[in-house]
Amino acid sequence: MLQTFGVEIDENFLEILLFSNKSFDKYSKKKVLPAKTVIDSTVTDNRSFIYIEKGLTKVVASHNMKETTISFTGDGEFIGFASLLSRGGNQFELETISETTAYFIDPYFVLNVIDESGWGTSILLKIIENLTQSVNYYGKFNLLPAKAKVAASLLHLESKKLGKSEGHLPKEICQHHLASYCQITREYATTILSKFEEEGLVKLTPKPITILDSYALKEMVGFEISGSLH
Repeated sequence: MLQTFGVEIDENFLEILLFSNKSFDKYSKKKVLPAKTVIDSTVTDNRSFIYIEKGLTKVVASHNMKETTISFTGDGEFIGFASLLSRGGNQFELETISETTAYFIDPYFVLNVIDESGWGTSILLKIIENLTQSVNYYGKFNLLPAKAKVAASLLHLESKKLGKSEGHLPKEICQHHLASYCQITREYATTILSKFEEEGLVKLTPKPITILDSYALKEMVGFEISGSLH
């Protein structure tokens, strides 16, 4: 956590800056999106900095006609940090997993608020730091064997505290979500999860999927799991 004169610079700090600005309503649009809604960032109306007030979403990228889940995003998180640092728009699709309440915010307004806050440099440095950590994380993640990838995906979801209780994943998460994140088949993901359950690492039913031994999963991965920015 970056601190400047005792102030923690994080997503909560940015949330306060934006929502307390008197022009926020003018430069943002609140939407309630049903589950399985796809938002294409290349569409002009969707070129926004997005705040997820409530709900569960996944960030999806396409490569060679194949879709891969890059990250899961939940309550109180932003999407679109990379676009704040470049002139190009976001290149991703956002798909809601549950009903989601989101604010679509003009990215230029976001940059102006950051610039006028007096904490601009600190906030931008924190964004760059977190984006760099995300790139490093994906580099390590892609080198993992499938079993460790599934372990990492479980920890990734749990680390973001999207579940209602300690160790719980969101109830909407199924094997195919984890398979897409791990870039493996659903059948293979199911086989690995069943093995984890046999070993007492997780509980698959009844939902939600529950982590029973996070230490063993962390040992399997071998590096720290954290959330990611996009």
